[in-house]
Amino acid sequence: MKMIRCYIRHEKLDSVREKLFELGVPGLSVAEVRGIGKPMSQLKSAPGSRVPEFMPRLEISLVLSDDAVEEVVEMLKATVYTGNLGDGKIFILPVEDAIRIRTGESGEQALY
Repeated sequence: MKMIRCYIRHEKLDSVREKLFELGVPGLSVAEVRGIGKPMSQLKSAPGSRVPEFMPRLEISLVLSDDAVEEVVEMLKATVYTGNLGDGKIFILPVEDAIRIRTGESGEQALY
């Protein structure tokens, strides 16, 4: 299993949600976050330059079986792309286990 964490612009959420539903993703979480995408060391190089402001973004988190990850990542890349700075980032992390508290199911059974 893998966890995908994707940071996107607010206006892309409805499109992403619809496409995830079409792909049969079992569930997702969304949180409002603020961040600075460009490394701070690059931004401070010029004397007198301003400290960058945080940009509002959404963090989408979902856990999938390994075989579903590539299709979801490709969809995310295509759906949130604008070609401008701040389009976002996608991180893919390993998930050791998942447990559905209500039933005690574990592993991929807990996802669906």
